[in-house]
Amino acid sequence: MKLPLLLVGIAMVLGANVPQWMQEVASTAHPAYPEKTKGVVLFYEERVQVEPTGKQLSTIRKAIKILTRDGKREAFGAVSYDSKGSRVKDFKAWLIYPTGKTKEYAKKEFSEGSSQPDFTMYSTRRYYRVNATADVDPGTVFAYEATVEEDTVFSQFLWPFQDDLPHLLSRFQLTVPAGWKAEAKLYGGAKAQAEANGSTYTWEERKLGPLEVEPSAPVFLTLLPRIAVSMVPPEGTAMGSGPIACFRSWRDVSKFKSSLIDPQAEVTTAIESKTKQLIEGKQSERDRIRAVAEFVQGIRYVSISINSARGGGYVPHKADEVLKMAYGDCKDKTNLLRTMLKTIGVESYPVAIYAGDPRVTEQDFPSPHLFNHAILAIRVKADVVAASAMDHTELGRLLLFDPTDEYVPFGFLPDHEQNSNALITAGERGSLVRTPMTKPGENRRKRQWEMQLSADGAVSGRLIEVSLGQEAFDERRVLESQSKEDYRKRLERILARSMVGATIQSTSEGYDAQKHEFRLEVQFTAPAYARMLQGRLWMVRSMPLEFSGLPNVNSAKREQPLVISPVSYTETVKWKLPDELKLDEMPDTDLLKGAAGAMSSGWTKNEAAIEARREIEMEARVVGLAEYGKARELVSRFHGAGEAPIVLVKK
Repeated sequence: MKLPLLLVGIAMVLGANVPQWMQEVASTAHPAYPEKTKGVVLFYEERVQVEPTGKQLSTIRKAIKILTRDGKREAFGAVSYDSKGSRVKDFKAWLIYPTGKTKEYAKKEFSEGSSQPDFTMYSTRRYYRVNATADVDPGTVFAYEATVEEDTVFSQFLWPFQDDLPHLLSRFQLTVPAGWKAEAKLYGGAKAQAEANGSTYTWEERKLGPLEVEPSAPVFLTLLPRIAVSMVPPEGTAMGSGPIACFRSWRDVSKFKSSLIDPQAEVTTAIESKTKQLIEGKQSERDRIRAVAEFVQGIRYVSISINSARGGGYVPHKADEVLKMAYGDCKDKTNLLRTMLKTIGVESYPVAIYAGDPRVTEQDFPSPHLFNHAILAIRVKADVVAASAMDHTELGRLLLFDPTDEYVPFGFLPDHEQNSNALITAGERGSLVRTPMTKPGENRRKRQWEMQLSADGAVSGRLIEVSLGQEAFDERRVLESQSKEDYRKRLERILARSMVGATIQSTSEGYDAQKHEFRLEVQFTAPAYARMLQGRLWMVRSMPLEFSGLPNVNSAKREQPLVISPVSYTETVKWKLPDELKLDEMPDTDLLKGAAGAMSSGWTKNEAAIEARREIEMEARVVGLAEYGKARELVSRFHGAGEAPIVLVKK
């Protein structure tokens, strides 16, 4: 009996400088994980207390056990806050080594700085952090506890129960003001049910395994088990009547955002003068709108974020200031365009959207926090036809335009903003809408090859590639973001992936703004394309270059849905044969149609030439696990057609 008591005593001495909660979780047993798992989060908790004034006190506790040497980078703790209205009241961090030795980090070992990204000129967002990566080894437990006080107008909380690491216990706890309630929505497979104790609500998830994002899966955020919590004021409380912003509907969100944005759209003499200059000579309303839109589109993107806890992140700078500075972020550029359009009698409405994945914004959770970008909905005549035009039940015909994207022209919407939930910010008339989506055929890519094969297996060739719509905009972006020489070298590297030693003799490329079309022509040679077999047979791969615009279906099975972007692709290759060789064998034609899309391939022989062709078309969609096999077969058979060999024989 004495030995166990002695061990307990030693543990208490060694752990004297770490809190009790860390000592308890540090010894928690965990399952065996795959060897590449870097660490396991033993405990993760955030407790939030909200006062009727909107002041919030958040306490975050996290303990992680490092499992691998690569996992040392996980020994890192940080909190962010806004220097306008919030502060870090306390921040502590500790280590418990496998030997039982402990370490508590001194204040001088913490760092503080701005959390602004590179494109942000100024931000009041700050971070406070501690980096323990140099002090840990596998088996070490790192933990931290931070308390942040914030004065905010917001009443909603978005909380993921995990990141990519496994979590043994993950907990979110919210204490609301007296008379208030909390309501939650669960996403990403979360199963936590609220445990209410008076005005305190607690949600827990346990034994969450490691999460590794598969290729062509939805964005990481949408895969996480997560909770979205709204505070609900006492019955009879008018929305917007107190210091805390609450949202029962998307119309409430629209009214809240309009109250912040509308005062910034003030028309000034400078704005009137500049707009008049831009529209001079333009006869139609659409031409006048386009002239102003293209001007704002050309303004440099720079972000300035101030007082985000009080809604500052949603407030654009005054339009007149943005015009004078000639730079701004997405909401600034949107506000400037909106204000300039006012001067020519065109009404428009700011639009909040999540750029990057249409599945992030949940329709059943009205909130301003589910967006990361701002564009504009411009009211146009009812007969206007454009790829980005849509009808709104109250606002009429709207044309959506992103003044931040410098390569997608007026009348179009970037592909990562299509078919997405977006909030039309128009006060009482605002609502959540689904943005327009172009058909695959409107974003087409077509490749034509003329290939001359030599008797020694070398090739000389000519590629003509024509891209339309979003495919053209993407190619224009690549071309204009680098030098002519770098662009040529990039093309040469791409060709060399499947044609060893490929060298480009000449290129011709350009974007046609009238046709929204990009045309590329390349002349090239490759010293060794065909492969000789048995001393007399030559094997030629049907397609010189693989097409990379399809989802990744390399795995036979998946655990996550497959995201398909719209694709419309056609490719033909005319193989001219040398006099010394003749056709011995051609691949069979193929055709497949299904819910995932359609593909076809074929080969024909004409005199001294063989023509190979393949095409595929797929609509934008998310394929569930039950349908994955069919989608995989479609893509695999298309790729297989490109790899299919044409067999030649010496005459």
